[in-house]
Amino acid sequence: METLKNLETKLWNKNFFLLWQGQMVSVLGDVFYLMALNFWMLEITGSTALMGMLSAVTMLPKIILGPFAGVFVDRWDRKKLIVLTDLIRGVIVTFVGIAGVMGFIQVWMVFIVGIISGICAAFFNPAINSSRPDIVPEDKLLKANSVTSLAQSGMDMIGNAVGGVLYVLIGAPYMFLLNGISYLFSAFTEIFITIPKVKREEKEITFIEDFKLGIKFLNDFKVYKKMFICSSIINFFGNAGMILLIPYFKETEFLGAQKYGFAMMVLAMGMVFGSILLSIKGIKRENKFKVFNISLVSCTTLLLVAIITNNYIVLLLCWLLGFFFNVIFNTIFSTASMSTIPSDIRGKVMAITSAISMGLVPIGQLLAGVLGDLMPIRLVLFIMFLCCFIIGFLYIRIKNLKRFIEYDSEYDNLEELMKL
Repeated sequence: METLKNLETKLWNKNFFLLWQGQMVSVLGDVFYLMALNFWMLEITGSTALMGMLSAVTMLPKIILGPFAGVFVDRWDRKKLIVLTDLIRGVIVTFVGIAGVMGFIQVWMVFIVGIISGICAAFFNPAINSSRPDIVPEDKLLKANSVTSLAQSGMDMIGNAVGGVLYVLIGAPYMFLLNGISYLFSAFTEIFITIPKVKREEKEITFIEDFKLGIKFLNDFKVYKKMFICSSIINFFGNAGMILLIPYFKETEFLGAQKYGFAMMVLAMGMVFGSILLSIKGIKRENKFKVFNISLVSCTTLLLVAIITNNYIVLLLCWLLGFFFNVIFNTIFSTASMSTIPSDIRGKVMAITSAISMGLVPIGQLLAGVLGDLMPIRLVLFIMFLCCFIIGFLYIRIKNLKRFIEYDSEYDNLEELMKL
């Protein structure tokens, strides 16, 4: 593989900047699209179960194709995959926007778009995640992940701050159109990125053998395996709860739909503050494990308190701090993962772990949607976030977690870590 030394050794080199700003623009479009879509679906159908079904349909291709897509990512040109998948999403979402503006949009259309977008994401996400460690130096990877998270959470904040106003002023169809255009813009800028080619073994192996390499690495890496099992359970309950926030705000007396956009903006602000702190201050190697533990427990605790409280200000404060800690422990974990997984199998391993950790999410969203129609939504949310709280405590007690979180190739041996 062409090494990073042959590229630029600064964080803000051309390749990272283009990748960063492309993601920033498309994330803003996604915020507009998802907010408009959820309100539009609720307005047209009046069913939380159908909202959950749409989220599940979008997630399903990522889960089914994800592990196999990672093998293709390691075999194919990652830059072409990134550009092509953004282009496809740009075209189909733009079509839905045009259909909405011209008045012939149907519910089945957004389901089809959700499926196609999910397929594209199954290839796009591992391609992006496996490329980032190859275009920035290892000692700047934490900051690279931090500023990437900063861009995403910053656009979340801006999108949620103005999304509700845009929905009232221009309506869902034009917000769909904005998202389609953002994907097309990202695809265009990504054409100019240079991503090193992965050097493969001289002996060509079959697709199945290649896939098995990823499974074997994951199975042998006991610490990592336990971590993503815990992550998958937290994702199951956490995402199940998040899908019910819109109807929760609509039916809760001290909240109301008009406060939802501002609350989501505050949530994103917490992520922005966490990302800014990591990108400026960073975390010393010997402090990473302690910070990870505190952040994980604090996040799950604050999310639970946010559902219990009847005070809007307290809820906002819990979300602000909760997602501040959320972005910190997620960034530490993702950086450790990127550092420990070798580049020639990074695509498939990260795709497999992502598929497993997110595999139960559609089931959770469907379950939450159905329970939201049968039970008080606040009770369902309390149950979901209580489960996250319990799993969070089990998570931090994983044996040898500290060695994994504080891994540095300059000081540590990967083979030794995998044997623990």
